[in-house]
Amino acid sequence: MASHPQLPLPDYFNQFASMYARGTGHSTFNILVDAITDVVQKSAHPIGPDSVVHDTAAGPGLGAAALVAALPKSQLPKEVLVSDNAPPMIDAARDSLKASPLPRVECKVLDSQALGSEVPDGYFTHSIDNFSIFTFVRPLDAVRETYRTLRPGGLAVVTCWRRFAPMYIVHATQKKIRPDLPLMPTPNPQFYEEGELQKVVEEAGFAKANITVADKVLVVSDKENIDGLIMLMSGPMMARAREGYTEEELARWTESVKQSVKEEIEQFGGIRFDAYILLATK
Repeated sequence: MASHPQLPLPDYFNQFASMYARGTGHSTFNILVDAITDVVQKSAHPIGPDSVVHDTAAGPGLGAAALVAALPKSQLPKEVLVSDNAPPMIDAARDSLKASPLPRVECKVLDSQALGSEVPDGYFTHSIDNFSIFTFVRPLDAVRETYRTLRPGGLAVVTCWRRFAPMYIVHATQKKIRPDLPLMPTPNPQFYEEGELQKVVEEAGFAKANITVADKVLVVSDKENIDGLIMLMSGPMMARAREGYTEEELARWTESVKQSVKEEIEQFGGIRFDAYILLATK
């Protein structure tokens, strides 16, 4: 799913595939379900039974799963391609989607930044890139491939974090234990800034007049999803935050994360995620 140098090695995403949804507190899934219902289906290019959809850089196929959750069976697209560059993510997608009501779904190992001859020009009516844009080494290439593979009039749906709560919580935890050490870096942090996502999408070929952006806020407050996020922040995904720690400091990490989570909940009523929902028509 990701290969940016400030993210863990691809091997980690291979191991993470089976627990991806829980580790993200189901935030990427729930935001996309809302985005499909409230934004995509109210646009000039809603998804319907004649649609052909690409769930690109899909992880374990959460984009395809969100379509099933958001749409009535009569409006499900006739064809969905789920692609990711991590084979275990695609294996997880096959497992989770094998009993889905989607008429046709194919899961393939592909690099979103270079789909090549595997995906012809102008094939899809819709392309979904769900919280992956900032993980790419070459995000512009990924959006160019989205543009190339969309039909004229096709719709790209790109979601991106504006506030990724786990990074705020991890940074707060670092400051509690080792305030003298550098904070864990964020991959492609420019995408959190207003206007950056639009700029890249426009540079990839989409006309400025055909790009719109909406905001979404999700506050995670149930115990199960909060526990999943604590697992993420305590595990190898955030190992870089603990570089240079002594054994005693490492032993304090999880409890300190829980304290930082408590402070986040006191401030926002839960763990708060803010997202951009970008729609771009070819």
